[in-house]
Amino acid sequence: MITFNLLTLFPESFSSVLEVGLLGKAFKNKLFKINTINIREYSDLSANSVDDKPFSGGPGMVLRPDIISKAIEENFDKNYIKKSTKICFSAKGIKLTQQYLTQTIQVTDFIILNGRYEGIDQRAIDYYGFEEISVSDVILNGGEIASQLFIESFMRLQPNVLGNEKTHIEESFHNDLLEHDQFTRPNPWIAPNNKSLEVPLTLTSGHHADIQDWKRENSIENTQKNRPDLFKKYLKKNKNE
Repeated sequence: MITFNLLTLFPESFSSVLEVGLLGKAFKNKLFKINTINIREYSDLSANSVDDKPFSGGPGMVLRPDIISKAIEENFDKNYIKKSTKICFSAKGIKLTQQYLTQTIQVTDFIILNGRYEGIDQRAIDYYGFEEISVSDVILNGGEIASQLFIESFMRLQPNVLGNEKTHIEESFHNDLLEHDQFTRPNPWIAPNNKSLEVPLTLTSGHHADIQDWKRENSIENTQKNRPDLFKKYLKKNKNE
């Protein structure tokens, strides 16, 4: 079974995500489990403090390496620590991508360190070999939301999680393209301003080849408009087309 071991100051953050949607269903079906470890319980300091001022100066507080280490050492043996994929979320980390997720799809054991405040003492990150990952070009208050994002994006690639396994084939980031636009009934849709809005004619034509061509062209348009960085990557890979 896939196991996410989450070192966190707020273990209660994860209860709600295990109760709703396809992820909640996968959890109930025992396709994965979550083990939350409250870092604060491993502090012997006054008021169970877990952080201190950064030596570099500046605002904020930094999570102490000794307390993080104690939380790890008292929960996992050396072999488990070594074999597990170890991740912490940081704005200075590598970008989380769909490609990264597909490369780690066979992993079954994760140790995920959720930082708070100004960050985590780098010595703890380096000593245990945590891979620093950024989920977006924004700053979060802590790693818990990033962990939830990671768990859902990872688990939806696993067998028996989605209702239709073919869903992955045409999703965004497949072949460096964003997904094409989606439409459903009614057709036409009468908008609140009484304007009649039609589904693109090609999609209702019944001509499979034309529909596939429309999807591809629309994906290219979406990528060029919304993610020029991905579009450049796509052009580089497909320059001979």
